Amino acid sequence: MTIELQDPFPSTLQSLENGKARDRGVALPSGIGPGYSAPIKDTDGNIVGAKAFAWTQDGTKMLAIQIVKGAPGRDHQADAIEFARQLRPLLLTSAPQQPR
Repeated sequence: MTIELQDPFPSTLQSLENGKARDRGVALPSGIGPGYSAPIKDTDGNIVGAKAFAWTQDGTKMLAIQIVKGAPGRDHQADAIEFARQLRPLLLTSAPQQPR
């Protein structure tokens, strides 16, 4: 499992949308997005894990979660989405400005 925060995100909102199309991703559920989740497949097309990407509305931060070869019988895509749901408020919100 990997969890990565890119702050600042070095690309564009369009690149995120292009990634969603390339991965054949599905939008994250309401309240978790913007973002998407998708299965991770091996070279033979077998699903071996899942990934979820969430980003800020303005595209300045991006959170990536990947689960590969996780526990058998788990819904890895649901797990990746759940990690995004729990980490979004901690990692993708702006910190309040401290008074000087």
